[in-house]
Amino acid sequence: MKSPSNATDNAAIRADANAWWARLDSEMASAEERAEFAHWLAADPRHKQAYEAVCALWGELDAIKHRIAKPEIIEPKAPLFHKLWAAPTLAMCCLALWLFSPLPIWLRADFHTGYGEMRDIRLSDDSVVHLNSNSALAVRIDGNQRQLTLLQGEAWFEVSPDSTRPFQVHAEHGTVTALGTAFNIRLHDRQAEVSVTQHSVSVDVEQDSGQALHAVISEGRQLVYDPKTGLGSVKAIDSQTVTAWQSGKLVFENQPLGEVVAELNRYHRGYLLISDDSIAERRVNGVFRTDQPLAVLSALESSLQLHSSRINDYLILLHR
Repeated sequence: MKSPSNATDNAAIRADANAWWARLDSEMASAEERAEFAHWLAADPRHKQAYEAVCALWGELDAIKHRIAKPEIIEPKAPLFHKLWAAPTLAMCCLALWLFSPLPIWLRADFHTGYGEMRDIRLSDDSVVHLNSNSALAVRIDGNQRQLTLLQGEAWFEVSPDSTRPFQVHAEHGTVTALGTAFNIRLHDRQAEVSVTQHSVSVDVEQDSGQALHAVISEGRQLVYDPKTGLGSVKAIDSQTVTAWQSGKLVFENQPLGEVVAELNRYHRGYLLISDDSIAERRVNGVFRTDQPLAVLSALESSLQLHSSRINDYLILLHR
């Protein structure tokens, strides 16, 4: 185990590497600064390792730039030097806000959870919602209706019977209607995964093409839908595996590493990335704790013989 002093030294080195990357990426570094950087790089092998890790990670992040909106900005004139120096810093800040900010969804939600937090919510109709980590839910219940919207994450619903007010959960352009039931909904990449643990539900989906689709899912079955491809095939599930997150467990059975990392991102206050698709397709089996996502990542590195490059614990790139 590293001593506290070594850990502090390494943190300082990573901070220096980040600062050098930002300065050199601005293309405004002077000859004196470049000479100072070369001296810093040669002073300790850890400096070079830290700087290469930063370059690798931000190089990978370039691949997702197309997902970041580029609004038109009208700004007052400023000295050219300040504009050029501010550009990389602004880009990094915008990226961080885009990756991590929960504010837009939380403003729409009546209930939400943070990373690693789970919450049990008793609604006014005596139904109970178990909200998983990093999830958000909007609720509208009155004398005429019971309408909920899962905005983000995952939830398990235990529905109180009321034949006069159908219990409906809207998620990703679809509507799940309880037929006297308990069911789980998990959102990921515009898809909704509906798993029924008691009785049955009906699912109605409107595709991007405008076509309306309908299905009924019975107990012990699961269906995945999205607005692009419509309804997937119904398959059998183990209800205890689906709801294992309520006991603080993650169960993976022959799942692609890409899906596993996406799930870990819901429990980690940061962002985990995979360097290429071939790594993302590696299969994972195991039972892990939800409160230790970085320990799970370390276990995956070891078992799959992978490595990681890190900027603190907030941006982590998994690679060969």
